Amino acid sequence: MKKFLNFLFSMQMMGTLIALFALSIAAATFIENDFGTQAAKAIVYNATWFEVLLLLITVNLAANIYRYKLYKKDKWSMGLFHAAFIIILVGSGITRYIGYEGSMHIREGKASNQITSIDSYVDILVEKDGQQVSKSKKLNITAFNSVNVNEKLNLDDKSVHVKLKHYIPHATTSLTEEAGGTPVINFVATPNTPMQGMQNFYLDYDSNKMLGENLLSFGPTETKQATNFSYTDSLRIKSPYPIKELSMMGNESSEMESGKWHTISPRKLYEFNGIRLIIKNFYPSAKYKYVNSQDTKAASILVFDIKSDQEEKEVIVKGFKDFVGEAESINLNGLKVSLTYGSKLLPLPFIIKLNDFQLERYPGSKSPSSFASEVTLIDTLSSIKKDYRIYMNNILKHQGFRFYQSSYDSDEGGTILSVNHDQWGMMVTYFGYFLMIVGMVWSLIASGTRFKYLSQQKTKSLKTILVLILALGGSVSSYAQSGKAIEVPIEQATSFGQLVIQDNSGRFEPVNTLASEVIRKISKKSRINGLNADQVFLGMVIDPQNWEEMPFIKVSNSDLIREIGASGKYASFANFLDERGQYKLAKKVQDAYSRKPSERSAYDKEIISVDERVNVSYMVFTGEFLKLFPDPKDKNVAWYHPKSVIKFEGEDSLFIKKSILMLSQAMKARDYDSADMYINGIKKYQNTYGKEVMPSETKLKTEVLYNKINIFKKLFPYYLIIGFILIFALVAQIISPKMSVKWLFRIAFLILSVAFLMHTIGLGARWYISGHAPWSNGFESMTYVAWACLLAGFLFTRKSKFALPATSILAGLSLFVAHLSWMNPEVTNLVPVLKSYWLTIHVAIITGSYGFLALAALLGMINLSLMILRTTKNALRIDSTITELSRISEMTMIIGLYSLTIGTILGGVWANESWGRYWGWDPKETWALVSVLVYSFVLHMRYIPGLKSTFNFNLASVWAYSSIIMTYFGVNYYLAGLHSYAKGDPIPIPSWVYYTVGILIVLSTFAYYKYQKNKQKA
Repeated sequence: MKKFLNFLFSMQMMGTLIALFALSIAAATFIENDFGTQAAKAIVYNATWFEVLLLLITVNLAANIYRYKLYKKDKWSMGLFHAAFIIILVGSGITRYIGYEGSMHIREGKASNQITSIDSYVDILVEKDGQQVSKSKKLNITAFNSVNVNEKLNLDDKSVHVKLKHYIPHATTSLTEEAGGTPVINFVATPNTPMQGMQNFYLDYDSNKMLGENLLSFGPTETKQATNFSYTDSLRIKSPYPIKELSMMGNESSEMESGKWHTISPRKLYEFNGIRLIIKNFYPSAKYKYVNSQDTKAASILVFDIKSDQEEKEVIVKGFKDFVGEAESINLNGLKVSLTYGSKLLPLPFIIKLNDFQLERYPGSKSPSSFASEVTLIDTLSSIKKDYRIYMNNILKHQGFRFYQSSYDSDEGGTILSVNHDQWGMMVTYFGYFLMIVGMVWSLIASGTRFKYLSQQKTKSLKTILVLILALGGSVSSYAQSGKAIEVPIEQATSFGQLVIQDNSGRFEPVNTLASEVIRKISKKSRINGLNADQVFLGMVIDPQNWEEMPFIKVSNSDLIREIGASGKYASFANFLDERGQYKLAKKVQDAYSRKPSERSAYDKEIISVDERVNVSYMVFTGEFLKLFPDPKDKNVAWYHPKSVIKFEGEDSLFIKKSILMLSQAMKARDYDSADMYINGIKKYQNTYGKEVMPSETKLKTEVLYNKINIFKKLFPYYLIIGFILIFALVAQIISPKMSVKWLFRIAFLILSVAFLMHTIGLGARWYISGHAPWSNGFESMTYVAWACLLAGFLFTRKSKFALPATSILAGLSLFVAHLSWMNPEVTNLVPVLKSYWLTIHVAIITGSYGFLALAALLGMINLSLMILRTTKNALRIDSTITELSRISEMTMIIGLYSLTIGTILGGVWANESWGRYWGWDPKETWALVSVLVYSFVLHMRYIPGLKSTFNFNLASVWAYSSIIMTYFGVNYYLAGLHSYAKGDPIPIPSWVYYTVGILIVLSTFAYYKYQKNKQKA
């Protein structure tokens, strides 16, 4: 027994449990993606074995807190956040077993005192002569798990046994041949009605069906004025109309006399009274059965066996998740038995009345900016009658219930509120969150902690001698050649670029922003023929005929270039149209979109990309992008393009129609004074009618300057070049100690400091321009990750000179990734749920942690490389460097893990304040937890015999970062969930991922070989 307890409470067991926990929840995200949320809950999250796993982790953690004496004063900081895990697990248990959730639907002017449960139940009711007895059982049932419903109810000295026999999710009926059934005919027919196409239907025995003007009847008795079918030993037909029988090939035919019975057979065509019938199948004995379908909106079917004394019946019950079920009743042994499956109506001790539902939209857009419910809380027991406004991130709390704005009716006349009742579970969990954050921050500064021990180790000074060769080259732009479009003077283009325009998402921005996005989208360049984005955009607007002949649309596929009659890498808009003005790619685009993304060839992808560029060009040429003109009568303050003059009246309509036309004529005539007058006229019109929604003049100028500088694109080459030069220099110094990097490092430090300052200013400018923190989408968060990486490098430079170049490379790679085509570099408005300060803090901390963990991974790769380069001559220097870098790596990993954990916790707070659930096993939050568990395992490897080694730590630090990549990219683009960017099928995995994994496998294998070889020599 003692050995068993020692193993149960050992660090080996803890490591095993953490690994099982991480693998289980990671697998659950893929189960959810393929089979749905309910399947993931049934198989993993709500399973009994999962509860046992969490219980074992809790017991093991408590035992190790005692074993390692984390309760002692000098270890309070470590003990505090380890104990916090236990408190959080206890809070989660309270939430799981005591708390509950639901929804409340209220129409305007109506009130409600009940909620619909989020859980599904089977309710059993037995009645007789006014007496009744009932039972209710909560079910989390899917096609992948079995739930035992085997209940016994007693009433009036009689017992009723109810047993669940089958469960069929999203059921539909299917006909199968089976003994004891009835005959069924399967027809394919063309009726004599205007409806088009063939009709497939079944005619059951002893039933009738109208087909056009014809009545079909199948049964033991004849129906007057109908075409009758009968079956004894063969299938027969009798019709009041003559019948023509044809073979399927149409080469044989015969006539059947009306009013007489004739034998018929499948696979032949029968024509009478304007209709044609084909007997597709005939089932002499068949039954309808419920089977699973792909229609997620279909009802689920539960089949029960109900028995009382010697009587037994089968009952089929239908139900939907999140809907109250309808009872199915039978009479059995003198008792009335009713069964219901679905959600339950749970009573509230107070009333919520909806006075008004309000929906605000972004100007000129159908996208909701915010929505709110004006309600009155009526609690007669407490003599409370008070008005509240419930909206996203602003909740109503009363008697332990929390009401959140969730959704609304399509007619905007009703609201749907999420309701949560989990006061104690939330309080205990939040207390655990607080202790964990305090403990983690405390452990970074307290004495006696692992982090303090590592930070106090002396840094072994690196001898410095190296010849510096630093070459930073500027970027050279190449432009498409040819074309005769009218050149637009930069003065007028700049003035036009500073006008305000409304994009399709409803955001107001300078024309310059739209122009730069359009030009980058079309040509993959920032300039065309030496013209900047403003000049190109205005040129396309005022001179579409000439610009349609200009080759500026990027086409990467050489086969496609030849097919459209172009050459080089650019095509003109005219290249895509044939002699009749028809779009050459129409069929190819349709074919490409018909294939799943994972099945599309490189050619298909290029077709889709080029089609998008052509359509964007067309929208510029036709002026559909030019939403320059506000309509003061529109309640959404929508802005319109010149072709929308039907929206305007009188002088407004005339001005809008003529201003762009007159501007075009003035520019073509080189009458730039008149052109300036028309541009200023548009600006004056905007200020007169759209001033309230327009950005300030300062903000507009800042955005134009931000676009012009394009700081993030300019920074990444410097980050990469400086980082690689320093890395190679430092490694060369280790191999050849006579070289120095002193002045090289100082110059690089200065350059990176200036670059970091510019990077910070760029983030601040984007924050100011957009009005929200710059980490709300893929592009913004990657630029922030780059900033956090470099910050980590500056913080750890004094500990190791490798920190700064390593993070410089990571920052450069992050900015490079941010500009890849599958990221979105546009400044967009935020949906309502993202308008939260908790989100800002959560994303900032959790994304910042990626920089520290990335540094640990890169240091791990450097150490593995040094292990490969280790020889007898340089062993002392390399071993010393590996030890130093491993120490720095562990410190950065600790900071990264703490930040990741705190960020994940704050994400739970954000979720709870936004929609009432601090943990819902969404794939994003699940993989964040997987990452926490992975790095917790890595940092505790030194306590596990067999895993404690420098090689294992560095190897793990490299591969552990794959969990971060999965959290950030994999979930966003390949798994379904609240945080997913993916639409439909996931995009194919980029080829560079396979190359990277291959390189890391080779690096790991060679490092292991050399490590083992050196270990044997030692």
